[in-house]
Amino acid sequence: MFNFKSHRPWILITYVVVMFSNSIFSFIDIPIKHIWKYDKFIHFGEYFALGILLFYALYENPISRKNLLYSMIAVSLIPILDESIQYFIPNRISSVYDAFADYLGCYSGCSIYYITNRIYNG
Repeated sequence: MFNFKSHRPWILITYVVVMFSNSIFSFIDIPIKHIWKYDKFIHFGEYFALGILLFYALYENPISRKNLLYSMIAVSLIPILDESIQYFIPNRISSVYDAFADYLGCYSGCSIYYITNRIYNG
């Protein structure tokens, strides 16, 4: 599935750790509250990058449908876990709409990487 001797899965793992650390810490003291009107775009972009990095790590070698399915299930659990963490953190808001933006971004990133990979690699 993943070749841990390569840099690709480590980039993905590092990105996921940064995402979860962002969920754990509350940034309520930052004086840029007007940015939250773009909240869904931020969620979409964050998970769009996750989808691209997931497929970047997966497509280093040919993958089976079973491994692809397991990876998509695993990446589908990340928004649920992320929003669940935010539910228990003070000054953070957990939202189903954020999770939808997360899913849309992640699957869009996966799709874009898959399509461009098919175009450029035959």
